[in-house]
Amino acid sequence: MDELTKPEPTITIFNGHEYYVTDTGETNSRSEVSVRLSVRFREAQLRQLKGPILGVFVCIALHINEKGLAWPSIKLIAHETGYNKDTVCKCLAKLERRGYISRVQGIDGETGKFRSNTYQLFPKSRRFKGK
Repeated sequence: MDELTKPEPTITIFNGHEYYVTDTGETNSRSEVSVRLSVRFREAQLRQLKGPILGVFVCIALHINEKGLAWPSIKLIAHETGYNKDTVCKCLAKLERRGYISRVQGIDGETGKFRSNTYQLFPKSRRFKGK
């Protein structure tokens, strides 16, 4: 595949260390995880991830850890996006069907009670076993 036809990233999850200098000359560093959407995202995927589906996807992405996993509860996703739990559950199912996320239902080993789902973005890119 030549450079002109090579696929370009539309959604990038950055997980790294950042070094910076403040306007007073002080230097410091911090770990950062961020999500970046490119113009290609608008052109290629925005139609697929519009409305509440986009909000739920971005919410999960903003909770991602350094291993590429996130586990916000449905209640938290509903609170942060402003959608009700039923809408969030429907969006999660659509995101999973379309291949944007994988989820594993967590179970507490001691109590046997359900925990929050563990999510991975872009599951086709690597194996997913949950946390």
